[in-house]
Amino acid sequence: MSEALNLAEKFKIRSQQQAKTIEQEVENATMQLNSFMTAKLKESETIIKQGMTNLDTSNEQLLEMLATHQTDINTALITYLNSVQAHTKEHLNQFAHDIEKRIEAYTQHIAGLIEQREDRIAQIIKSEMKKWAIVTSLVALTILVLGIIIGAMLFNKFSKPTYIIQQPQTQQPINYGQR
Repeated sequence: MSEALNLAEKFKIRSQQQAKTIEQEVENATMQLNSFMTAKLKESETIIKQGMTNLDTSNEQLLEMLATHQTDINTALITYLNSVQAHTKEHLNQFAHDIEKRIEAYTQHIAGLIEQREDRIAQIIKSEMKKWAIVTSLVALTILVLGIIIGAMLFNKFSKPTYIIQQPQTQQPINYGQR
């Protein structure tokens, strides 16, 4: 039971460590995105200021520049999300693999314990059966000896010679005329 608690505790510690790692990576990626967005916003602000001060710049050029910056921002967001997703997926796959190994190890350990207990039970049953076999053999042998003794006594008692007194048989003469 303590092994299960130890495994659960290790599992908990490992989960917390992986959660901290993922949180740190998300925080780092968020900070990078924030820095990138801030730089792009400042650049956009500069462009807007230039556009306002330089009235010669046409509205179409400003729209093109803003569209380019929007595309850059969208690309940065997609890259950020893909990075976070890849790291998260990698950590989750590793985590699942670790859990699978631990469960497999625990299952093998439990199977070993079950085998040991089954062997002990089989040994106990064999030793008990030997005792019963010896006791049963002695009882059967005793009954056999008693049966032989009782049989011999009965045989002696009833096997005295019996004398049959035979009466002489006389044969009557055959009368052939009677028929």
